[in-house]
Amino acid sequence: MLPPRRSSFRTTVTALHPGTTVRYHYRTGDSLATVVEYTDRVVTFVGPDCDGRFTHDQIDRLLEDDRLEVVLDDETHLPDDEPELLRSD
Repeated sequence: MLPPRRSSFRTTVTALHPGTTVRYHYRTGDSLATVVEYTDRVVTFVGPDCDGRFTHDQIDRLLEDDRLEVVLDDETHLPDDEPELLRSD
């Protein structure tokens, strides 16, 4: 019997864009956050319990190490006292 075929897809920084929900795993826990900035050099996310600004290479390493996950979620995870960062003006 042949083993089942498996396709493996790796998530990269290109999967992120403003409004994407991520779960960031840090030393003392993990938290949901929302990507608020994506440039040709950095990605910034903000959440009630964590903020991060990383280069694309750093994001790819975090994704590879399972320290950053893309979450299929339609909520914005920004702190209540944060100004609306995702306006579509």
